[in-house]
Order: sequence, then structure tokens, then C-alpha cells
Amino acid sequence: MDMKPPRFVRKLTQTERDKIDQLYRHGPNARIRKRAQTIRLSSLRYTVPQISEILGCNPQSVHNWLTAFELGGFQALCDKPRPGRPVTATAEYRACLVQAVKNSPKDLGYPFTVWTVTRLRAHVARKTRILLSESRVRQIMKEEGLVFKRPRHTLKPKRDPDAFAAVRDLLDRAKKNAWSLAVV
Repeated sequence: MDMKPPRFVRKLTQTERDKIDQLYRHGPNARIRKRAQTIRLSSLRYTVPQISEILGCNPQSVHNWLTAFELGGFQALCDKPRPGRPVTATAEYRACLVQAVKNSPKDLGYPFTVWTVTRLRAHVARKTRILLSESRVRQIMKEEGLVFKRPRHTLKPKRDPDAFAAVRDLLDRAKKNAWSLAVV
């Protein structure tokens, strides 16, 4: 039976070990920290199967990361740009959304006084020509640190306070015992 010798990363200099430790502890994201940990463990003479067991990943991924590091150094531990759809919510969109939330709808010429996600979405779409879903607008608001509270619509400002005060006692009795108001 032909067994391959265990694979380890090349011997690291003290500067490289320090940089790997820095990335392992304080890397910008979890993927880079995991890759740095792979290099660190390999330099400590852990085998590929042991590293894949410790990190909970495929042994082929460990091989790929070791090869990438040996060929490209620290830059190879970072993600390459990925293809995909361009971001729809541009910086202009976000700025317009933040500006709208900070202003009253009345100040912007609308007949209502409270923003809803539907209203915000429509307003920003008119300004930027970008229409996003309501859930995406909520997500962007959260990312921008904007707190949003659903409006509670009430008819309280429309009622006559004097007439309401006159019947308040009658309303309280009706709530307690509806039978006491029955006309015989």
C-alpha cells in the first residue's frame, strides 16, 4: 500500500508566524481567520486530516488553503472578488433614504405625517428611480442604524373633546356592565 507522507506548510519565519497569529485572532472575517488557523496548525505539525477535523471542513479545502498560501502568501488567504449581480441599493439610494427618514413627510410635501415602509419605498423610488422590496428597505434601515416604529393610526384628534367628556361616564358604565344600559 502506497501512503503519502503528511503534508505541512513550509517553515515560517518569525514575522510570518506573528502575521498568521494576528490574522487568526483579529482577521477581518471568519473565513480569513479560519484560513489563518489552518496555516498556524500546519506550521505546528498538525496533519491535514487533523486540521480538517478540528476546523470541521473538507480535507481538500485544507490542501487548497495550504497551496494558496505557499504560492501567494498572505494575500491568497483573502477572498477573490465574486461574480454576481451589482448592488442595487447605491450610496445615493441609502443617502436619500436616511434623509427622508430624518424629515417629516409634511416637510417633503406629502399629505401624511408619519412614514411607513411602503411610503418610504415609494418616495425614495421617485427620487432615485430604484424600487426595492419592503423587506430590503427595512434591512437597509437596520444597517444604517435607523429605528423604525410602525405607526398607530387613531381617530383621537378628530373627536370632539367636549362631547367625549360628556359621554365618558356612560362609556365606562357600558364597559363594566352592558345590561345596565338596556332600555326597558
